[in-house]
Amino acid sequence: MENRIKIGDFIKLTGSTLKTIIYYHKIGLLPEPERSPGGYRLYGPAELNRMRLIKRLKSLGLDLQRIKEIIGDLNNTKTMREILLSLRIELLNEKKTLEQRVEKIDALLGEDMELLNQDIFVSPSFQMITEIMGTDQIEKYARSCPEIYDQHRKLYSILDDFQWGEDFREVFRILAEYFKDHPDHYQMALDFGARWAELTNVPEDDPRIDALARESALLLDKMPQVKGLMLSRSGQKDPLNGLYKEMVAGVLSPAQLKYQQLVEEYRKSNQED
Repeated sequence: MENRIKIGDFIKLTGSTLKTIIYYHKIGLLPEPERSPGGYRLYGPAELNRMRLIKRLKSLGLDLQRIKEIIGDLNNTKTMREILLSLRIELLNEKKTLEQRVEKIDALLGEDMELLNQDIFVSPSFQMITEIMGTDQIEKYARSCPEIYDQHRKLYSILDDFQWGEDFREVFRILAEYFKDHPDHYQMALDFGARWAELTNVPEDDPRIDALARESALLLDKMPQVKGLMLSRSGQKDPLNGLYKEMVAGVLSPAQLKYQQLVEEYRKSNQED
């Protein structure tokens, strides 16, 4: 047979390996060629062109299954276009993901972080809140209450990273939408936040803790939707509650944890009254 080469020459010409060619035959990606009277595989222009196309498609990042789908029906240009468009979207998404990872690594390097578990990544919950309320409001929050802003970012990160038994992200979404629609209540919350930040270094028996907790519980009465949301939450149960307190011990002070406990108690008491 003229213009036919054996498998050894085919391997050298295509820069492939015997294992690869045999595997392509096995999965039907490369059809079995004609054979010589002695049983040797003989390869010609058709096989070379098919291998050429396989190599080009592999260079685009296509896996063998997709390549088989494409070259299995070369006359169907729509199939080829659809698959390549789909691949393009996937590659763009991968590019975006890689760029985000590089940004996070740059942030770590910029902060000269020693421990990987230190919180500098923006949590999904915090990103969601920013998208709902708008960058201007979040920047206002950061300017007026920088300490609590930083604490909340860290708390959201802890809540996002674990399953505490409650859908906290849904709570954050509802609160963000409420404050967006009620800017006066949002300002009240910021004012309380500034006072809450002052509890960072006070002892647990400081009377300001109880006073602020009572005022916060009363503030909820002025925000019916927020109050209803808070009352609908059952709260974390032991041992989750204990674990949560240990996890946030490096973020919240003992006085702030006590404040949270008192607010819970006072709002329940107000509901019963």
